[in-house]
Amino acid sequence: MNLEFFVISLLNGVSYGLLLFMLSSGLTLIFSMMGVLNFAHTSFYMLGAYLAYSLSGAIGFWPALVLAPLAVGVLGAAFERYCL
Repeated sequence: MNLEFFVISLLNGVSYGLLLFMLSSGLTLIFSMMGVLNFAHTSFYMLGAYLAYSLSGAIGFWPALVLAPLAVGVLGAAFERYCL
């Protein structure tokens, strides 16, 4: 086993762990404040990933990486304000 494989595996594990932490901390925060278990976080997370993938073909990777979370945040705020 070489060092390159070990470093790549370590970084993949850390990034996957951070993604799971973001989802679980959002669920924990909403459940502790509202008392309702809301699984919409994962839907918005998936929507953001799809939006970033779609935008990256048109405007490039880095601008899409900045614009997709902003767009999903605005959409989430609009859903909370007008639909809940």
